[in-house]
Amino acid sequence: MNTLRKWMLIAAMSFCASSFANTFSADLSDLWFNEKEAGWGVNVTHQREVVFLTFFIYGPDNRPSWYTGQALYAGQNPQGALIFTGSMFQFTGPYFANFFNPAIVTGRSVGTVKLTALIDRATLEYTIDGVVVTKTVSRQTFRNNDMTGQYMGSIKQNQFACDTSALNGEVNSNTEFSIANSDTTFAMTLRQPDGGVCTYSGDYTQTGRLGRSQGSYTCPGGITGTYDFFEIEANLQGFLGRFIARSNRCDLITGRFGAMRR
Repeated sequence: MNTLRKWMLIAAMSFCASSFANTFSADLSDLWFNEKEAGWGVNVTHQREVVFLTFFIYGPDNRPSWYTGQALYAGQNPQGALIFTGSMFQFTGPYFANFFNPAIVTGRSVGTVKLTALIDRATLEYTIDGVVVTKTVSRQTFRNNDMTGQYMGSIKQNQFACDTSALNGEVNSNTEFSIANSDTTFAMTLRQPDGGVCTYSGDYTQTGRLGRSQGSYTCPGGITGTYDFFEIEANLQGFLGRFIARSNRCDLITGRFGAMRR
């Protein structure tokens, strides 16, 4: 791999859309709500092609009601949103302060549920005893992650419409990541085994547990461009994400990145 191809690889880290916590697709596990209707919401647990939903909503008497939904993947709509459909249930059980006897938990089917979800927003449609509800929901954010630290990882990308045909195609690389991250800013340097360094600087936003940064970068050899790191999942061990980028050498660069904390 020539040096220029290496630097185009590093210059790529930006926008795209799929998380790695779920092997089936982007992971929808999160707390979802309607920001204009604080006080109710739905917890989504996503495992492969199944989503399980627990609703905290209220009945006709304005008292809390316990509903769940289990839905299976049913395809995508023309916009690429994932569609899950299934059944809604209502459960009753023993008073929480008493000994919990699972034998007296009862449930009944009350209707259907459909979740049509992009990465950070979704349409939730459900019926309960004949009442039809449609809501727009998004992931709820309580606190932004802080990824500040040193990492070892790799980047896999594809480059398109470059000014030299040799730059087009797939490029893979191992690299050292150094990140400084606040609630609103993101700065990163990438160091290759040959000692060359690329620098990235931009904003930082988070929706639920997924982070995003948009900004600009510079690399050796006069390479400059813009990046959009998308759907960043971070934990104590490291982070994962995907991206789209553009540079003064290639019109489009897409790929994935991941790293473990040192």
